Amino acid sequence: MARASLGSSPMTSVRPDPKRALRSRGFTLIELAVVVVIVGVLAVIALVGYRRLILSSKLTEARSMLGGIRIAQESYKAERGVYANVGNSKGCPQDTLASTATYKTQWNTACSGGNLKWSVLQVHSDGPVQFQYFTTAGTGGDPDLGTWVTDIKKIGDGNRPWYVAAAKADLDGNTGTDPTELVTTSGGSEIYVRNEGQ
Repeated sequence: MARASLGSSPMTSVRPDPKRALRSRGFTLIELAVVVVIVGVLAVIALVGYRRLILSSKLTEARSMLGGIRIAQESYKAERGVYANVGNSKGCPQDTLASTATYKTQWNTACSGGNLKWSVLQVHSDGPVQFQYFTTAGTGGDPDLGTWVTDIKKIGDGNRPWYVAAAKADLDGNTGTDPTELVTTSGGSEIYVRNEGQ
């Protein structure tokens, strides 16, 4: 006769579940490689997006200032009949184009590179700027742009007053080689960009 003990249960052997055993081992090498590749792709996309955002903000500064110069030039012409010739040979706020990839320069209304100072246009920036700004003006013929801007449509015709405004910066830090240039003229409201991001 079998004896049953109180409070004890019969012994049964428990077999491990093979699926649970596989799950508890961790990740395979292929799974880890896939995760690393996905993280790498996401990092590259984020870096490219960040660089585009930074470049866009720098170009926005130049477009905004050129828009302000356009308004100031038109106001100057409405009062005096001609556009203001300011800063053709020297840019404002600094005289020479240094690498602006890592720093900005405070705006200086006392800049003078043409016949007048920038203060006559009442163009200013509340904070430091990334670009050098130029504007030159005349009557008839084509503007003498020197070396600071090229490849721009012809704007002079007859005796009509004209102006050209430009922004120039070394955005990639290679000290002046192929700088980024933005140009607008009295001939229209377009802003032309050359060497974007350089």
